[in-house]
Amino acid sequence: MTIFITLLTVSVLLLNVAVCVAVVLKRQLLVRPLEVAAWGTALALFVANWCLATSLPFGNMRHVLCFFPLVLGPAAFYMRRWRRTELTVDFAAVGALAMVGALCMPMQAAWRQMPALQSPWFAPHVTTYVVAYGLLAVSAVQTVLSMRRGGEVCLRAADEVARLAFPFLTFGLWSGALWADAAWARYWAWDIKEVWALITWCVYLVYFHLAGASVRARRIVLLLGFAAILVTFFVVNLLPNIVSVHSYAQ
Repeated sequence: MTIFITLLTVSVLLLNVAVCVAVVLKRQLLVRPLEVAAWGTALALFVANWCLATSLPFGNMRHVLCFFPLVLGPAAFYMRRWRRTELTVDFAAVGALAMVGALCMPMQAAWRQMPALQSPWFAPHVTTYVVAYGLLAVSAVQTVLSMRRGGEVCLRAADEVARLAFPFLTFGLWSGALWADAAWARYWAWDIKEVWALITWCVYLVYFHLAGASVRARRIVLLLGFAAILVTFFVVNLLPNIVSVHSYAQ
């Protein structure tokens, strides 16, 4: 089963890379079938992880990274409806990078939900954060691309994707507080992951109040927001000797 999951992970990675190549080479007839194949394989990977873990597969970093391509596919389709077809390669690239990260993480055959995780908030909380982080990764890519000459279109796309992501980011923070109150009888514990999640939310909130600011200032804040996401998602979970009530997600 573990070999099968590894093969599925590699397949999702290669299919997302193929989407990127097809877009770059302007093979438009191949893009949609490859996207569908990548999403279908990501769904199979999610089911396989669920079967192996014998529980909803959000128990470790590998599980969560494998979930990214599954939520990014519908997001890419939604953005295309708003004529943002240029973002297709960004969504595929983020999905591919998530698979690279997953392959670098140890595979846990099964995990047991601790009492705090046995909550109806578990699935929506994790799902909305994955959606938000995936979208904001795409926004960061567009922000970097906007630094080249004539990058106003990219910065506009980065802004649109960030605005789409912010409600998900807000729901993730809000649902986490409600979940904490149900599990530990307090909404906020100043846990390091909670603090960085709040910092991330505040940075993007500041960005949305910079409508009249310079292009450079807006780029800096968008990139700072994504840097805060990297700290929240990776650094807090992977650095040793960090005491956190979220250590079960390592």
